[in-house]
Amino acid sequence: MFERYVGSRLGGPPSEDTRLRIKQRLTAALARARVWERLEKRVPAAPWTKKGDPFTFDYAYKPVVVEGKPNGHIKLVHALSLRRDAELAKVLAYTIDRVREKERADLTAVVAALAAPDDEVARASQEILQERRIALQPLAGLDEYALSVRRELAM
Repeated sequence: MFERYVGSRLGGPPSEDTRLRIKQRLTAALARARVWERLEKRVPAAPWTKKGDPFTFDYAYKPVVVEGKPNGHIKLVHALSLRRDAELAKVLAYTIDRVREKERADLTAVVAALAAPDDEVARASQEILQERRIALQPLAGLDEYALSVRRELAM
C-alpha cells in the first residue's frame, strides 16, 4: 500500500550533499575539537535584520581579543549544500550584509565540496556566497577548521 500511494523507498545511505548531513558532520568535527559547547547555537538573525525574521545561523562565536590581531568580532557558521540550497545561499548573502551594517562579522558556509565546473547551480550558489565575502569550508578540511576555531577561542 505504501508503494501505491507514496512510491517505492529509495535504497542506500542518505546523500552526503544535504544540509542535514553537512551540519551533522560540522557538529561532529566541532565536538571532536571540544569547542561545540563553547559556541552559541541557533543564533537568530532578527537583532541584525528585522523583528520577526525567522532565520537562524547554525553557530556563532567571538574569538578572544588578542592585541595586534583583528579578533573580537562575531563569527557565524552555517551549513548548506551548494547544489540543493541555492535559495539559502541568497538568504545568507542578504543576511550577512545586514549583520555587517551593524557590526564586524565573518560568515563561514560549510559545504560538502566546492562546486564542480559543470555544476551550474552549485557554481551560482558558490559565486553568490563569494561575492559577499562568505568563506567556504568544504567537509574535507573540517577537522582543521574546527581546530582553528579552538585556537581562536584560546582553548
